[in-house]
Amino acid sequence: MAAVNRAVAAARDVTEVLDEQWPDGTFGGHRPYPCPRPDPEAADHVAALLTGIAAPLYLRRTDQIMTTLPDGYYALLDPANPDAMTYWRARHDRLTAWPAKAWHGPARPLVRDAPKRQAQRIAWMREWQATYQAWLEQLHTALLADPGTARRQFADLTTRCCQCGRTLHDDASKVLGIGPDCRSGMSQEVLAALFMPPVAAAHAARAQRSP
Repeated sequence: MAAVNRAVAAARDVTEVLDEQWPDGTFGGHRPYPCPRPDPEAADHVAALLTGIAAPLYLRRTDQIMTTLPDGYYALLDPANPDAMTYWRARHDRLTAWPAKAWHGPARPLVRDAPKRQAQRIAWMREWQATYQAWLEQLHTALLADPGTARRQFADLTTRCCQCGRTLHDDASKVLGIGPDCRSGMSQEVLAALFMPPVAAAHAARAQRSP
């Protein structure tokens, strides 16, 4: 029996992959030629494929969503846990967790917690994915409602530019939440929208105390 390509299984819809089973026992890709007869081990291959899809170790990344947010960095309270802050990066119309290996939201499933039976394992995995996707959409809706505040929060909490993510060094950049290179050419109206008096006062007081 041909080996199960779990990378393909994890990256594509189950139904779509199963519909692309060729007589040589492989899935996906270009149809091999010639195809003289059906695969006699197709049933075993399908079972192995479903097992690979159900394994949490091969869950595809779901912490990203298509977005209309401008490119930049955002911080927002976890909608399910008001004591936790989540950080995000919008780039090329996609929203992903920041930094790259960070995880926000419902805890990821562990292999040791998975049901033993295959059908229950698949249902368990799909239930978690539905829960996480609903949480992610809730957070995305909140970001779209007030992206300016989310960008400001990112800059205040990380002392990084909300546009490029680089560390802010001078007081003016810390007050505005955006570095000199990124804010060059911005109108005063845009800069005023990023300006927050309490933050400015804090930085000014700190500057006065410096020798």
